[in-house]
Amino acid sequence: MVNKRVFWIVATMALLSACGKEQTPEVYVPEEGEILLNMIHPHHSTRVNDTGFDADDQIGVYVTKSDLELQLVGNEVNNELFIYNGTTWSSQRRVFWNEGTHNVYAYYPYTAAVNDIEDFSFSVQTDQSTDEGYSMSDFLWASSTGVAATNEPVNMQFEHKLSRVVVKLEKGEEFEGEISESAEVYIDSTVPDAVIDLSTGDAAKDTFKSPSIIRCKQLANDTYAAIVIPQNLTSKVPLVEVVIGDVSYLMYGKISLRPGFSHTIVVTLNHNPEKIKIDIGGSTGDWN
Repeated sequence: MVNKRVFWIVATMALLSACGKEQTPEVYVPEEGEILLNMIHPHHSTRVNDTGFDADDQIGVYVTKSDLELQLVGNEVNNELFIYNGTTWSSQRRVFWNEGTHNVYAYYPYTAAVNDIEDFSFSVQTDQSTDEGYSMSDFLWASSTGVAATNEPVNMQFEHKLSRVVVKLEKGEEFEGEISESAEVYIDSTVPDAVIDLSTGDAAKDTFKSPSIIRCKQLANDTYAAIVIPQNLTSKVPLVEVVIGDVSYLMYGKISLRPGFSHTIVVTLNHNPEKIKIDIGGSTGDWN
């Protein structure tokens, strides 16, 4: 016997205005029993303006019965696309609560084709020097359990599930002049690919993938950052590379990149590459 579900989805169409004047976001009017979510960005944003989610950001959402495990398909809501208009979040299609209690799972950035729930494939960008490359590398996850049907938005507190490396450049005693604002900083020897359990948000390095080089984003004249997959790096492989003009400084170090943490590496530069100093034990903080 096939069980009929009360849960239903109504497809809606967005009305677009063709006039040339600048339009304000259309006010979204929810229906009775519609699933509404309030997406809350982690306190320390990876965005340039540090204000959290931006207009047109997209998030994938799953909803299950609270006594059932999250599945690839067959959930009450399967990878539904929620879009932010700068004020509120709304689903691409209107989705409604069923009876009973539910578990809600959400992740960012949205992927249309999810290949696996327990081993969802995700990769950080190898070029994070741009705003897009940096923010799209930041995998966020949230959940809310035991949720009963409500007409109020359900709060979804997101967490950073990957690691962040912050590289600060300092001048050594023999370094003359100022550190070039056009310096390039790279994180070497890290695997940029992960497998993620969407029911918990736990991320691990994909052991079948090879290490790569990630270009960092410049946050300030002397500060650079990159989002990386949690993993352990040994002192046998290069860790940080700093390129200033035609001079390349390559440094080795040992570090354990922890999920949800921001690791600070201080690099003290001198004109003689043999006198470069790298300090990995400086600052490690909870990114969330």
